[in-house]
Amino acid sequence: MNQSDNIAAPASAVGGAVTVIRLSGPGVLEIANKVWKGKKPLSAANVRRMMLGDVAGDPTLAVYMKAPFSYTGDDVVELQCHGGAAAANAVMTLLLSSGCRLAEPGEFTFRAFVNGKLDLLQAEAVADLISSASESALHMAEKQLAGSLSSRIDELYDSLIELRSECESRLDFPDEELDFDDLVPEKILHTRDAINGLIETGKAGSIVRDGVQVVLAGKPNAGKSSLLNRILGYDRAIVSAIPGTTRDTVESHAVIRDIAVTLTDTAGLRESSDPVEQMGIERSFRSIRAGMVTFWLLDASSEDLLSEVAAIDRNAPGLIAVWNKCDICDTGTLPETGLPTVKISALSGYNLSGLFDEFEKTVFAGKPQVMPELAVNARSAALLENSLGSLERAENSFNDGDYEIAAAELADAAGKIGEITGRTTAADVLDKIFHRFCIGK
Repeated sequence: MNQSDNIAAPASAVGGAVTVIRLSGPGVLEIANKVWKGKKPLSAANVRRMMLGDVAGDPTLAVYMKAPFSYTGDDVVELQCHGGAAAANAVMTLLLSSGCRLAEPGEFTFRAFVNGKLDLLQAEAVADLISSASESALHMAEKQLAGSLSSRIDELYDSLIELRSECESRLDFPDEELDFDDLVPEKILHTRDAINGLIETGKAGSIVRDGVQVVLAGKPNAGKSSLLNRILGYDRAIVSAIPGTTRDTVESHAVIRDIAVTLTDTAGLRESSDPVEQMGIERSFRSIRAGMVTFWLLDASSEDLLSEVAAIDRNAPGLIAVWNKCDICDTGTLPETGLPTVKISALSGYNLSGLFDEFEKTVFAGKPQVMPELAVNARSAALLENSLGSLERAENSFNDGDYEIAAAELADAAGKIGEITGRTTAADVLDKIFHRFCIGK
């Protein structure tokens, strides 16, 4: 990305009450004053002051933020116009014809990173904030943006540099009677333990950030659509006593126990000669295979309870057997499923909390789980994993008295840790990270 260009893009969704258009670059003050007209031009005299004016006759607020005290670290101007698409497009057209180009995805945050306003972990937290679908995801992103995770990574990096310097001092002054640190192996082991601790946060972090795919499966008329509607709190799927009402997969988003979930209601699984229903059943099986947790609905009012259990696809991931309609039948005669099992009523909402308890156990593999305040993402976890091999070899080399190899391995580990915050990250990796962002961030 070219840092010398003047860039502009909507920084808020077009179509609301107000659209915020952000400009950044060395010449944005001059460009903004060409487009925006107020009683006084934007200048250093009114920096950070909201000014009323207009753009092509449309009332528009403007504020100038002088470098380096801005989000990007460059000169920044933000224009607030009416939220309709026509008003925003008119402002953007004038800006693009006056010396700005359209910003690439993530380019504002990329400039903030290059100018030292954010490190790479904090920049990733900006993207996480935008996509947060639960309070826990939002809180974790806010902590990361504040630098809490960065400080942990910086401690690891500094520790590795210190250990490397200890190894190199033994090479540079082999015959000197210096006060060498004999605890280097123990310190390497301590660093490895700290890295493993951070890696362990990765799974919980992924669940909090990305959410969980939950599939509702089972035979026709087991109550899958009723359960979907009950969890959502409104009628998303058609509910009917006629088996086979759901012919296609229906997806909806919800939050269960502060975990964002994508609920997929599937077509009832049975033999069918109807080609449309067959297509729906094929999609159901694909959805089941792609899910992380499966609520397998069983009809507790069925005349053949054993056939309900026999129909369970034991290969489905994260299986939870859910006996439904327990408000209208004797639950004491229900057969064992050999699976984590919950008895509910989707119609009345009976024992929905029990289902959510089992969901939480399944997601976190039965371990007591407190939502993490700090957790590494997949990129950071991979780099941490890669550093462990170098640390193990460094420890062995140090114990063998091969301080040169130990120093080289510690330098390699430090390089990998440095990539997490962006100290040593290659340009192609940066491009990949920032292109995940939306335009305007």
